[in-house]
Amino acid sequence: MAIDVQAVILAGGKGTRLRPITDELPKPLVPVANRPLILHQLAHLARAGVRDVTLALGYAAEAFAGVERDAADLGIALNVITEPAPLGTGGALRWCADEGAFDPDRPLLWLNGDVIAAPDVAALTETHLDRGSRVTFWLTSVRDVREFGVLELGSDGFVERFLEKPMPDETDSHLVNAGIVMLEPRVIDRIPPDSFFSFEKQLLPGMVREREPVFGRFDGGYWKDTGRPLDYRKANRHVLEGRVDWEPAGERVAAGLWVGDGVKRDGVDLIQPAAIGDDTVLEEGARLFGRTVLGRRCRVDRGAELDGCVLFDDVVVERNASIIDSVVCRGARIERGAVVHGAIIGNDTVVGPANEIREARLGPGLTVPPEALLVDQQRR
Repeated sequence: MAIDVQAVILAGGKGTRLRPITDELPKPLVPVANRPLILHQLAHLARAGVRDVTLALGYAAEAFAGVERDAADLGIALNVITEPAPLGTGGALRWCADEGAFDPDRPLLWLNGDVIAAPDVAALTETHLDRGSRVTFWLTSVRDVREFGVLELGSDGFVERFLEKPMPDETDSHLVNAGIVMLEPRVIDRIPPDSFFSFEKQLLPGMVREREPVFGRFDGGYWKDTGRPLDYRKANRHVLEGRVDWEPAGERVAAGLWVGDGVKRDGVDLIQPAAIGDDTVLEEGARLFGRTVLGRRCRVDRGAELDGCVLFDDVVVERNASIIDSVVCRGARIERGAVVHGAIIGNDTVVGPANEIREARLGPGLTVPPEALLVDQQRR
């Protein structure tokens, strides 16, 4: 059943912390369990009954071609708007509003296009309406608050205090802005048009100081930022493990195993959970040790081992190579006997035979000669 809420996904960022994964791919299009992240978000909104969504784009907007069709398949009317220049969170919301994207009389659910989460939209809407709130945050809890906007709440959820990236001794709260906010669209009128503006830094603090009706809701729902490669790998694993209601691509052929069309995997030792994309070939004698995602048209040769890794489309893993806790981007080739551990391998990069790559990030289009050792502890 549709609910009377409209939504906006801010998807204009570059995702620089995930490079080289995002060198040629906007962060909202990075695959999670073989589906683009933004399609997971749209599917979650559709399941919650939201049917009216605006997609606010910036960086590499042309890469999102086809998302409107995918949204329509989910029963969502998607309105795509591209900002003319980076405008920040508030500036992007104002640009969309000035383009006529929002109904001023319906609550607006704002999601950042780079978070993996399963907010209870109906419960958040209820809190927002019952409290007469102008802004209602869906909150998560983190141990280290230094990289987040922290909210201190009263017993009824009223936001008593907001601190942007505080030191741990500045607050006892561990409740943080999860990048999911419900607001009254008329609040956006306070943002100056055609200018870079941060909602969190420039508008929200004043609203809290003036004790306007700003509330937070914490319900313990799943949330994961994908800003760092370690978190991105964890997000893929958590989707495979069913910790969040995002469905991997492919047919679920067994508990914890999703397989696409045209997959060949006879004689392969495979531990779930795993997802294998269309037309991927696993030679007899290849081994998958779980928590692994393989994209479309990959090839994994005999004796190769994969454990806790994410392979994008068209990756080749030759005989006796080993990929552990790593991300290998589109079209890369890991040649025979190479070891890739805790690393990111960029698009179309070739890791030559008998190499050892540990805790390093290799950009796109590189060729690493045979028998090299690359270790970079600082770029994890």
